[in-house]
Amino acid sequence: MATPDPVNLAPLPTRSGMFDPRALLLVYLLGTLLILLATRPGQLLPLFLATLLGVVRVRCWAAWWQIMRLLLPTVLLFAVVVGLGSGGEAATGAVLRLLALVTASVLLFSITPVEELGESLLNAGLSPRLVFLLEGTLRFVPAMATLLREVREAQESRGIRLDGVYLLRNGAALLAPLLVDVMRFADDLAEALEARGFGGQQRTPLIEYRFQWHDWALVTTAALLTVALVRVFLLA
Repeated sequence: MATPDPVNLAPLPTRSGMFDPRALLLVYLLGTLLILLATRPGQLLPLFLATLLGVVRVRCWAAWWQIMRLLLPTVLLFAVVVGLGSGGEAATGAVLRLLALVTASVLLFSITPVEELGESLLNAGLSPRLVFLLEGTLRFVPAMATLLREVREAQESRGIRLDGVYLLRNGAALLAPLLVDVMRFADDLAEALEARGFGGQQRTPLIEYRFQWHDWALVTTAALLTVALVRVFLLA
């Protein structure tokens, strides 16, 4: 009698990075606190350069530049408004703070997938509904940007111009299909959540997240550095 072949089961997922996502989130929050507490351009410039160095280190230039290109008009307008109201130094500090915050966010989510961050927070005891709200918020803007780009490219391929003043005239041709796609996206998401048992009493993560010695070392070093720099900022 022939022995049946063993069933080939897919391997369980593993962490994509060296550090626990919760450790990276804590470092990000400490860095954000430090950026918000810094008041002078001389304090904010090294923080921005440090985050930019992190972008260079993990090679996420493409994502960083794409966001910077989209934010450039807003940054320029922000600089003009603050400069007219509070002077050039305040405008420089405000722009550096904004750039540092955006760069730090790009760096965090380039090295920490959203699903891993959600799973680690779930493993830490956070409510599944709060985890879903966090993941949904982080995914909403990129998902909507993708839908908008697809609809716009489809309409422009049909000869409908949506650039400049033509957007006001042909806006309905962009808005109506976009709303249909958003409703379809929401319906698919609801079905997927129902199929996965969302709303149940328990949810078992596929990966077990535990702080290792290097996670504690990273968080401790970041906390000590933050305390030291805050004292320097307060004494300056």
